[in-house]
Amino acid sequence: MAKTLRRARGQAAVEYATVTAALLGFTVLGWPFLVQLLNALNRYFGSIYYVIQSPVP
Repeated sequence: MAKTLRRARGQAAVEYATVTAALLGFTVLGWPFLVQLLNALNRYFGSIYYVIQSPVP
């Protein structure tokens, strides 16, 4: 029975490490996309404010 508990603890640690590595990996790989997304969002809202403040009715 002790072997079963040791395997379960080891399996949980491996799963935790795998999930953590996957999250960090996706964050690092997705960072340039996130930066471009935020720049596009900033440009989009800037254009909306430009249209709202334009003098032409």
